[in-house]
Amino acid sequence: MSRLFTFLCLSLLFNLAQAQLPTPEYKKGQAILSGTIANYNPDDNLIFKIGAPNIVMGTAETLYPTVEADGSFTINIPLYHSAQVRMIIGNADLVILLSPEKETNVTINLSNLPGKQFVYSGQYATINNEWCQPELITKIPPVYSNGDLLDSIAGISANEFKKRCINQYKRYVMHNNAQLQFCEDTRTLANLSCAFDCLENLQATHYCLQTAYQKKKNITREQAFAAFLDVHLPDDFYNYLKDFPVNHPLALYCYNYRNAVMDLYDTHKDPLAYEKNLLKNAPLTKEEQTLIHQYETAFKTGIPFQQGNELMALNVKYAKEADQFRWESFSKAKERLSNIMQDSTSLIVDYVRALYMRSSLYNLKPLTTSQEIMASEITNPIFLGIIQDMNQQMQPRQKTTTKKFAVCKAPQVPEKELLTALIARHKGKVQFIDFWATWCGGCRQIIKEYEPLKKEIGEDKVAFIYLTGPSSIKSTWDILIQDISGEHYWLNKEQWGYLWSHFQMTGLPMYLIIDKKGN
Repeated sequence: MSRLFTFLCLSLLFNLAQAQLPTPEYKKGQAILSGTIANYNPDDNLIFKIGAPNIVMGTAETLYPTVEADGSFTINIPLYHSAQVRMIIGNADLVILLSPEKETNVTINLSNLPGKQFVYSGQYATINNEWCQPELITKIPPVYSNGDLLDSIAGISANEFKKRCINQYKRYVMHNNAQLQFCEDTRTLANLSCAFDCLENLQATHYCLQTAYQKKKNITREQAFAAFLDVHLPDDFYNYLKDFPVNHPLALYCYNYRNAVMDLYDTHKDPLAYEKNLLKNAPLTKEEQTLIHQYETAFKTGIPFQQGNELMALNVKYAKEADQFRWESFSKAKERLSNIMQDSTSLIVDYVRALYMRSSLYNLKPLTTSQEIMASEITNPIFLGIIQDMNQQMQPRQKTTTKKFAVCKAPQVPEKELLTALIARHKGKVQFIDFWATWCGGCRQIIKEYEPLKKEIGEDKVAFIYLTGPSSIKSTWDILIQDISGEHYWLNKEQWGYLWSHFQMTGLPMYLIIDKKGN
């Protein structure tokens, strides 16, 4: 009996040790995820990808594990600290808690019932196994993408929407806390994940109510924007933040902590503020002033604006004014959140400071002087470590590449004949044409995702052609294309503008597939 009692005590102590997560620390390295997929068949073309998050950039690097014929795989996942990574395999979409330099193993059987499809061992096995159980609530879906939810909120006030979101979150927390079969840290992380999903909905209050109105009235998005132009949130709307775990010591373990700041928490946000700033501070030409006035008129009257690409190009041309606008916006957001939290050094205020670095790091440039000033105020070691590491990588350096990329000059023909001339270069071959921009996060992510397909298809069979315009920063474009095999064209204002209008583009990316006959 004493031996059994000793064994039970040791087991309890082991489980407690497993469950007691420390505050995450900065530790750049590679987590190891290994495993086996049951009943794996290479011919099934199973979707299998992993998102390795970068909390400062708010993005995730997409990785594709190589699966052997027997279903086994091992992949190194770059991380800056212990955190959840996102895994999509087949129809399953989940997160796994990993640590740099530690290994986690998973046995996958997608034919099993929920809760039994994934079995983990190794680092954080207890939390990862419990996370998959259907009794635990780990997600709150976005309201703006759910038709039934939109129908239910059409016409309600912002405060009523807030009340509904918060009550849902509280119900989920109560439910999770009652699941005593799971360890405390699993329940804590699940509640944190629900909190950050709830915050995404709360920050999208204006957009959710606007989208519900659009659906109910069966009008265009532009008409809905115009109808809600002067609709603002109550001055104290964001005071709910004081009751959310945005500064919880375990918050940065969560894959979706980035949802805590999807917006700069301005209750009276002007959707035309940036354009007004340009009119006030930038040395615009008369044509550019007219362009902005035309955009403002179109926005206010709910009419689609066809010259969005020309408007975007002003961001590049007047970068100094854009930087000053960002500085003022983030400085005000920092002050707002400091007042709400009554703490200027809290995690969420530090996160706002960290997000201010994105504009340079995303465009592969070192931090500006104003960014360095704000970075010096950050106290969180994870944010600081990531920013310093990325900033160091952005310093001028010689880059080596093995990608077969080619910088091409656009054919010197009238704009109407440009596409025909481009297609003629590869007639007799299938062509994939990607319209993209350096500032477009979706464009860059999708380019990464289909890059592996080029080897499978064979670039001798398909010509990959990339077109961008003046809104893409040229120096950034020069660097990014080195990792994108194919032919690259940086088109001038007239060329890009014609294609934009010809195809009635309203956003990026856009794709064309041309057959061997040039159709």
